Amino acid sequence: MTEATTVRYFIVKCANFASLKTCITSEKWACRDRVSPPHPRQILSEALKNGKVIFIYSVNNCHGWHGYAEMLTPPKNQNDEKAGQEIKNGYTQESKEFSEQTETSDNLINSEWHYFKVKWKTHFTDHFGEQCLSSKLTEDIFVDNAPLNQSRNWQEIPQEVGSKLCSLIDSFYGELKEKREEKLQRELERIPSPFYNSEEVSSEETWRTIVNKVERDLGKVILACPFGSQRYNLSTPESDTDMFIVYQAKTRDVLGFHPPKQTIKNRENQRCDYTIHEVFRFSELLLNGDARCVETLFLQDDSMVMTSTEWQELKEGRRHFLNRETLNKYLRDAQGSKGTTQLRKWCNEHPEETVLPPKMCKLVYVIVRLLQNARDIVVGDDLHVYRDDRTPDRETLMTIRRGEFPVNKAWEIIQKLESTILDQKDSVSERTKDCVDFTESWLLGLRHKDFTSLPSSK
Repeated sequence: MTEATTVRYFIVKCANFASLKTCITSEKWACRDRVSPPHPRQILSEALKNGKVIFIYSVNNCHGWHGYAEMLTPPKNQNDEKAGQEIKNGYTQESKEFSEQTETSDNLINSEWHYFKVKWKTHFTDHFGEQCLSSKLTEDIFVDNAPLNQSRNWQEIPQEVGSKLCSLIDSFYGELKEKREEKLQRELERIPSPFYNSEEVSSEETWRTIVNKVERDLGKVILACPFGSQRYNLSTPESDTDMFIVYQAKTRDVLGFHPPKQTIKNRENQRCDYTIHEVFRFSELLLNGDARCVETLFLQDDSMVMTSTEWQELKEGRRHFLNRETLNKYLRDAQGSKGTTQLRKWCNEHPEETVLPPKMCKLVYVIVRLLQNARDIVVGDDLHVYRDDRTPDRETLMTIRRGEFPVNKAWEIIQKLESTILDQKDSVSERTKDCVDFTESWLLGLRHKDFTSLPSSK
């Protein structure tokens, strides 16, 4: 710490850690008169008038030093006409905390509190909680033939002692900060690098690169296709490409010591969005009616990036998955907390609005798209994932997506779809045993084919 021409140091005792935190957050502290003068307010005012005043804080029974702060204003009684409005209106709120300063009862009189501002130089609270410089590290320092650790509240200590104590606090804070940074660095080093990262997320080269990387590092690619608006033929020039890939791990790895990663996703800070499922996880999601997975079975071949003969075999049984599980998943997504529930909340909070803002238009766009596919299931049709140009469903969605859509029109579209679904949802069957058997047979076939192709060991 840089020394001024005159710097005086005082010890401040806090009854508990809550009092210290109040001082740190409010940057205020206070003192009271003693039975006999000179009173702390008089000593502190005189010291501040002639130079800089530093308070070194210690919490009772914590056996250490918690930081130090500079005094900015002289003590003022809250009823003093010269005290600013901030003191009158603000400082009194902390009077209970200030009353918990440690002072022997026979030294105090029942006087008013005198408040002042402080500016903290170093403290541990924000990053290190109740951590402090241990009093064991200052037990060899004496003041007036008494250990520094036994200093009283508002006791002044020599300048060289105060300066040394502040330097020790700064050094200990620096050590803690360095250790924390080293720990964070070790944690970052333990985090594996992202599976794939690229600045280009929509080019043909990007697709080729990530598919090749999956086959090289993970296993055979069963399926690669877009997700998001490109999957539905609803993209705009600003749309990203979301990648969806299913791979088959080697059967040796599945049965041996190298279990495959079931799902790999990009991190939030990556520009390239991708989801990669191992075929077992993908099969689980299919059986549970996961819309993203079921939809892949109904995509047009020309919208796929890569498929396999195994994929074509699975597609042959795709109608097994147009069941109650998939229907309910669509409805939960469309009507849940991120669907019509959120839209209704917005409408209740903005009753005067007649036009949806862009954010709400995007929400309605997603709700309607989900309900359109739920309607496909209840009417016994295939899922129309890719909306062909000039079809009514696509026209509706693109109109909503362009923004500035009327609120009443949005609800009219949603309620019409919901009514159709409600009227016919009972006709949709539960997931059948045939569905489970078909999926399991397909999965086991993949595993068996790969396993039998392995060279036998001798």
